[in-house]
Amino acid sequence: MADIWKATCMQTMNCVVNNAHSREEAMTIINKSIDRWEELLKSLVASNGSMKQLYLFPEFNLQGFPLHENPNEWIEKACLNIPGSNEIERIQAMAQTYKIYIGANAYESTDDWPGRYFNCSFLIDPSGEIILKYRRINTTEASSPHDILDQYIEKHGVDSLFPVAKTELGNIAMMPCGEIAWPETARALTMKGAEIILHPTSDHGEQDHMAWESYKKARASENMVYFISSNAGGMIGGPLPEGSNYGNSKIIDFNGQVIVQNHGPGESSRASSVIDMDVLRRVRSARAGVYGYNRLGTLRTEVYRPIYEENVFYPSNSFADQPMKSRKEIRDNIEETVSRKVKEGIFRSPKLS
Repeated sequence: MADIWKATCMQTMNCVVNNAHSREEAMTIINKSIDRWEELLKSLVASNGSMKQLYLFPEFNLQGFPLHENPNEWIEKACLNIPGSNEIERIQAMAQTYKIYIGANAYESTDDWPGRYFNCSFLIDPSGEIILKYRRINTTEASSPHDILDQYIEKHGVDSLFPVAKTELGNIAMMPCGEIAWPETARALTMKGAEIILHPTSDHGEQDHMAWESYKKARASENMVYFISSNAGGMIGGPLPEGSNYGNSKIIDFNGQVIVQNHGPGESSRASSVIDMDVLRRVRSARAGVYGYNRLGTLRTEVYRPIYEENVFYPSNSFADQPMKSRKEIRDNIEETVSRKVKEGIFRSPKLS
């Protein structure tokens, strides 16, 4: 076991494929991004010496995300098989060549779920094997396992929803971008044993839009995990402004304290730090008062369970019978949820003037 290892946020540019007119054009863009990944890794890995190393790339870093494309168009043009696509195999080969862990994110399509695509975060170990795949639960851009929940559990098992990889570095989980706005995801990963949460993101950086920067600290502290958040340094080649992503990648400790961060946009690997797992484990396993307040040691899960069981918000199995035809169907589900909660008295309508 490597009690001490090096984590690096690879703050690179999101080169998007929205303006590509064919899959061939899109794959050319994706492969150029991977070329840049390898160029950066070749120099960085050597400079870090023999220490075990993990490199995390941002969300949307290979494809961008769908804008004008409907699901079938996005699948045909941009989605990858994880594993299976040549582009993913290139990243696996890099992990194997440099003997490192690589965390990444891409839109995935799969023969298991025709007509559907997932926002997929994945982790590759130094042998080149994909040891973790997390398909984003809370999303307004793609299919979610929650949309096909019963079938998904029947096919993949309930453990597939919140996977945790037990590695020599520690127990690692992943969750992307705005998923941090739903604390249940990080909590579920922690309950499955996560000690480190990798957060490939594509957000507004220090602008703290919708309190995302605050969420990162809160998710780290309330779950007593190392939280490694790699943001894109900007967006290139698409219809949105380059500054739609604005860097500020960071690594946060289990008390919500920022260990290191890069305050600006653009390419950077400055958010890099040694991770000491022994310190985390000492604090997590300590009796009350020895190292401060042990949040996990005082979880009272039974008191919350009935509230969750009696409340349904966004409906599960929404697209069990057929894949969504457009992202408007997700918005329709949200509107139905809000209307239903108003009728139930959970939400209150504003006073109209």
